[in-house]
Amino acid sequence: MTRGALACLFGVGMVVTAGGAAQAAPSAESGAKPVKTIEKGHALSCTGRSEGVTVAVDLYQNSAFGSHASLSVETPDGEFGGGYGPRDTTLFSNGTIAADIPVRKLDDTAEPVGNAVISGTYTAAGRPKPVHEVIEDPAGHYVITKGTNTQLRAVATVDVLGEKVPLSCSTAFAFDLTVWRLSPGQG
Repeated sequence: MTRGALACLFGVGMVVTAGGAAQAAPSAESGAKPVKTIEKGHALSCTGRSEGVTVAVDLYQNSAFGSHASLSVETPDGEFGGGYGPRDTTLFSNGTIAADIPVRKLDDTAEPVGNAVISGTYTAAGRPKPVHEVIEDPAGHYVITKGTNTQLRAVATVDVLGEKVPLSCSTAFAFDLTVWRLSPGQG
């Protein structure tokens, strides 16, 4: 999964209290009923560097859509990466972060080179903040999100290619959302 794709997944949880006008919710056309999901989970995006190894890690766990993990690694010997999703895997549990991602060389061989093991801890870094947003995509599909987002303080490392790399997490939050998806003609 690319960082851009994960950013789209993160988007649902990160729409906290950004200013700006939200669009009005769509009216139900032709008896269309939205599909409702309850989505609880966590999202984490981290980077780190040690001994010439640069790492980027994205972890996302959603009760409705499973867990997704991605990793990219740059070294003087080349580029490596790995990921998975969706899986029924627990990445975040009771303050603990744990992931095991298969890693391959990013060249013509795609040779497996072992696993990356991400470990760490997280705690709430404030109170839950309200989330409410209505998003329309170009095809007229709507996603309406309402719930809470809680920023997290995360401390994590990754063991990869024989190096232990401390991670700095620019994005870390928990979410508890009700999401409605409405498509034209749905019903």
